Order: sequence, then structure tokens, then C-alpha cells
Amino acid sequence: MEQMKVHPELNPFKPEIVEEPYEMHEKIREAGVVRIDDGRFLITRFEDVDFVLRRDDLFANVPKTLEQLSLEANHAVEEFREMPEIASARETGALPSSDPPEHTEYRKMMGPKLSARGLTWFEPKVEEIIDNLIDAFIDDGTVELSSQFATPMTVYVFVRLLGIEDQDIPRMKIWVDDTIESMSAAVGMLDSIRMKELELSRKEFMNFLMELVEQRRKEPKDDLLTFIINHELDAFKRPLHEQELQGMLTTLLMGGTETTLNMICSGMWLLLKHPETMEEIQKDFSLIPQFVEEALRIESPVQALARQAIKDTEIDGVLIPKGSLLWVMYAAANRDPNHWKQPDDFNIHRTELQQTMAFGRYVHYCIGAPLARMEGRVAFTSLLNRLANIRFSDKNEFTHGASHVIRGFKEMWLNFEKKV
Repeated sequence: MEQMKVHPELNPFKPEIVEEPYEMHEKIREAGVVRIDDGRFLITRFEDVDFVLRRDDLFANVPKTLEQLSLEANHAVEEFREMPEIASARETGALPSSDPPEHTEYRKMMGPKLSARGLTWFEPKVEEIIDNLIDAFIDDGTVELSSQFATPMTVYVFVRLLGIEDQDIPRMKIWVDDTIESMSAAVGMLDSIRMKELELSRKEFMNFLMELVEQRRKEPKDDLLTFIINHELDAFKRPLHEQELQGMLTTLLMGGTETTLNMICSGMWLLLKHPETMEEIQKDFSLIPQFVEEALRIESPVQALARQAIKDTEIDGVLIPKGSLLWVMYAAANRDPNHWKQPDDFNIHRTELQQTMAFGRYVHYCIGAPLARMEGRVAFTSLLNRLANIRFSDKNEFTHGASHVIRGFKEMWLNFEKKV
């Protein structure tokens, strides 16, 4: 088995690499399984990423101490769930950071509501939201696509889906932005003053969510928020507790906003960089779902997420010791030349598009994927149906946010004519 050496030169978390990550991704893929100087292992090849995501018996979402890992290995689920130090770590309510059996229950609860079939009733409301947003800027001939369209679209969708009042949208947009910015703290991109500001913002957001929960408990409504509050987890014979409610609502907000809004801006950037594809889609809107899939692949909104080794495990001949943290790099896997033909080419006619890692895979496949796909399809259908001669404005700097988790343009300025 290969002796693992440290590769400080292959660190994808530096700000200049976060801005332009793909050359570094290629270097890491060529090196195989890489360990950097903060101790993390980087998993970049499609086959290796697939292995980590498939083997939830070997890799956990919830970071644990070695003692907790040992306890879980030596006790039945019913026994170790009674241990407070483990239960508090497991019962997060957040699908991206939970593991079975809790994760299974959360998924059973939300899966039918967020499936393509379960969202059929909601698509006309999404169409209405999008048309209203376009109405607000269409006579201007110019738009900043992120702040004037993509961000409010995703927040409005979340608000309407849960049954929250529209008046809370301005605050929620700020909390969404702050939450994404806080993801940069893990790699030293934020100073201590800003970190304190973001922590205060997080507490305000949590307090807001729990106030909504109390309102629904007193005055239930026929909406998704009331359903989440009252739903009983089958395996545990109880509803979600406060920590789980916070985690679930935060997951729905973040999963339903940042991924989609960044896909909208990156997708438009790709279309304008590839006018032949833009022309093809404008002639045949039925190609939009394929375009959305390819945009998600080549500019993955979620670049990577963390896992932890539950036991000593080997990946591609490299020993991953129990307790080690892994950075599972979806964006790198989505451009692996051993899996994708000409991976850096933007091609909406790929036969293997459904294999994208943009939403993860297996147990932890993103439960909001059907909603994101539907929003993307409806958004681009409406934009391309109502705007003509779309082009970049001179205002663009084409720079991305500082987060190493979420990739998206800070701004996307467009000029256009109104279709008549």
C-alpha cells in the first residue's frame, strides 16, 4: 500500500485557485488521492468520488471524534443513539450533514414533497414568480442577473414553497448571502471581525426560523412549513426537535437558492460564450433540460463537500486512516477525462449527461435536484422567450465569490432588447 506523502503545492483552497480552479483540479487528478498540509485528503477522480459516495458504510457526513467512531462501530444503532454525545452530533436535521438512520428518516419525510411529481402543482407558481421578476426589468434593456433575477427567484420560490410571507424576503436574501460567505471561513478567507458579524447573522436567521415555527404551532396552515413541524419520524416515533428543524429549514433554503441561482448565472455565461448553442436552443426550447444538465456539469455550483472515514479504508492504493477528513471534489470529477469525452468542452448533446455529480449520488443525492432542474428549465425558457439579442454588459468583471464550496459569479450584467 502506498505511503501517503503531503502535497502542500496541490492546495485548492487558496483564493486565486478558488477563482480559477480547473487547472489545479487537473493536477490533483493526475496525482491521484492527495493529502494536503492541513491533513485533508482530496478525492478528485470520477471513479474515486463515486466510491466514496456509494460507500456510506465507510464514509460519514457527520464529523466525529475517534472515540465516537469506535462507539458506533461497537454498538447497535438503538444502543448508541441513546448516548447523548453521539445523538447530538447525529440529529442535525440537515440532509448534507447527517447519516443513516436519521438521514433516512429525513429523506423519507421530504422526498415525496420535493420529487418531480410532488412539485407538479408548484410549477405554475414558479412561472408566475419568474415572469413577475422579468416584468420588473424588461423595459430597462439591462439587468444584473444575480441580484435582480436569480437570487430573488430562488428566495421567492423557497418562501412560497414553505408558506413564508413575502415581506420577509429582503432579510432572507441577506441571510442567504451571509451563510454562503461564512463557508469561506474554513480556509482562512475571512478576518475575525467579519466572522463575528456572520455568526451574529446566523443567530438572527435561526431565531427568525424558530419564531416562524412557533407561529405555525399556534396557527397551522396548509403549507410545507406546517407539514415539517408536525411530521413524525417513523423510526423514532417523534417529530423533529429544535436542532433538527433549524437544520432542515436551513438545508432547504441553502439547497434551494445558492445552487440554482449560480447555475442560472453560469448557464447564461456559457450560452453567451457559445453563441452556436444559444442559437440552437432558441430554435428548439426542448433542448433546455439538456443544456441545464451540461451547465451543472461543467460549472458545478457545489464544488465539493466533506466526508470522514469511519474506518481504515483504501482508495486507489492509498490508506485513508479512520477519522480522516476527505474533500470530495464534485467539480473535478465532473471534468475527469477518464469518464467524460473532451470534458472541458461545453456540449449539450452528451449521451452521458445524467451521470453528472452536480447533485451528488446514492444515499446523499441532493433531494432538491428536481426543484433546481425545474427552476432552471422554467427560468431559461422565460428569459429566452422574452429577451432578444442578449449580450454581456461592459460592467462585468466575471469574478466569482470567495467560497470554496459554492461557485458562482458575483455579478452578471446583461444588455438585451425586449421581444415584441
